[in-house]
Amino acid sequence: MFTGIELNKFHLLVEGAGQAEIIQPAGGTFETPEHASAKEEERVRRPGVTNSILLPTRQLFPQLRYRDLATGRTKVGASSGKPTLLLLWHPSCAMCFEELTMFAQEEEKLKGLGIEILATTAEPGVGENPDEASRVISESGFPFPAGFTAGEVIERMLVLHRHLFYSPYHLGVPTSFLLDKDGRLAAVYRGEIELSDVTTHLKALSIPDEELLAKVLPFEGTWFEHPYGPEPSVLIKEYVENQMPDEAERTFTFQIQDDSVSGQTSKVMATIAQSYLLLQDFPNARRLFLEVVERDASDAKSRNSLAALLLKEGNATDAKRLWREACELEEDFSSPRFNLGKQLMKEQKTAEAMALFRQYWALEPDDPDAHNYLSMGYLRARQFTNAEVHLRRLVELRPNDGNAYANLARVYLALRNVPAAREIITRGLQAEGLDPGSRQTLSQLGEKL
Repeated sequence: MFTGIELNKFHLLVEGAGQAEIIQPAGGTFETPEHASAKEEERVRRPGVTNSILLPTRQLFPQLRYRDLATGRTKVGASSGKPTLLLLWHPSCAMCFEELTMFAQEEEKLKGLGIEILATTAEPGVGENPDEASRVISESGFPFPAGFTAGEVIERMLVLHRHLFYSPYHLGVPTSFLLDKDGRLAAVYRGEIELSDVTTHLKALSIPDEELLAKVLPFEGTWFEHPYGPEPSVLIKEYVENQMPDEAERTFTFQIQDDSVSGQTSKVMATIAQSYLLLQDFPNARRLFLEVVERDASDAKSRNSLAALLLKEGNATDAKRLWREACELEEDFSSPRFNLGKQLMKEQKTAEAMALFRQYWALEPDDPDAHNYLSMGYLRARQFTNAEVHLRRLVELRPNDGNAYANLARVYLALRNVPAAREIITRGLQAEGLDPGSRQTLSQLGEKL
């Protein structure tokens, strides 16, 4: 049994240790196989290894942005409305060179297939010659478009690859992907690619989605329940977990009618919007939250998030309306009460704000901010005894809050309790982590005493 396991983390488990070690995997790359070589004896296929895989379900492939090798311009592949064969390669891979050369030799045959062909390699890393890719393409005579793929695009390919195969983090090269006319992944080729397989799989693109699984199965059988493949909702979740909301939204929009998505449209959109928000992509977060709020009259959390974005834009009126709606929708939802209370305090509407902060305090009794804002309101109203209660608790919860010590000292002075004021000033000056300004304020208060 291991302790120290955390959600959405990678762990190293050592037998007998009992404690999991959290690790950070390296970024995804195109990885040249250790024994990639032009020597025939080193390229014999292992028994049982499938190099050509026609998929039983088709998932949308990530948007294929690449930097064109010939012009240096950024382009988007697989966007012509034709099937696309994407080749992943690396300049140091001898097997890749042979494959590129074979494509040059079969140019006319390939053009007759009516497909787009694109070869991409990773952007050159530190210490790699940026001209090496152009040299390899030139020497191989590869006649089709070629370019560099940015790391963020490779990472998206890896998320899809793991979703389908639960494979290791890296993609070996050469690896090729066949995409249908809609940009969905139809087949995967690992290692050497056989054009006869590509031809067969191109014919399979006409198979309707609902018949794919039965056609792909190697043999017939009897099912106790209807089989199903990887679900788009799971892929969307994986994109969100990997902080790729743009790709999650593409997949959601494309497969919105899928059974795994259609019944929870608003929830999926809100999740993607929250992912945009965490990345500080405020325009896209605002756009999606607004759509969710319009679709779902009961979504309090999206109203709370959208209100914060609107306030950031200076629209306090709509922000306050949304926070009030969120409070009414969920009586145990603390965040909109706190957010609305802060805004009302700023507008000097202290009585209304205090009612919200008392509700927030009831829901979050150990949150220092609850005590901070309640003490502020009581100080405004000169209710020093009530302010004292919350300032004392604030000092306990946030012992490095210099303002709390200073305000509590002022409260004691207002209550004519000089010994208590002196004691709290001393405690504040002895506390660790106080900012210099607060320390100076406390010193000045002590000198006046």
